[in-house]
Amino acid sequence: MSTFLKQYWKVITWCAVIFAFSSLPTIPVVGFIWWDFILKKAAHVFEYTVLFILTYKALGQPGNWRTALLFSLAFALSDEYHQSFVSGRTAKITDIGFDAFGMYIAYLRLKTKD
Repeated sequence: MSTFLKQYWKVITWCAVIFAFSSLPTIPVVGFIWWDFILKKAAHVFEYTVLFILTYKALGQPGNWRTALLFSLAFALSDEYHQSFVSGRTAKITDIGFDAFGMYIAYLRLKTKD
């Protein structure tokens, strides 16, 4: 296995998971509409909290939080763009806000560990 894959396989795998969920044509409403909203937005926060942490750790240097942030934001943007082509899905700027909130949570968590 190449050094690149050894270092980034978790990031690549997690990006594939996010992409797979984004490729689902529609995600059915789960019960009460507010619960559905909360669950879906919580999923955004969780996905990008994990992505930021995995990217940050793969980069291997504490000062690379900016690179982890830029990568995670770029992936969030590309994910929303991708969703604009999926039947039954739409791209929403507010979802990127929830993604960014997840990144912020991850940043705060990692900052307290450094």
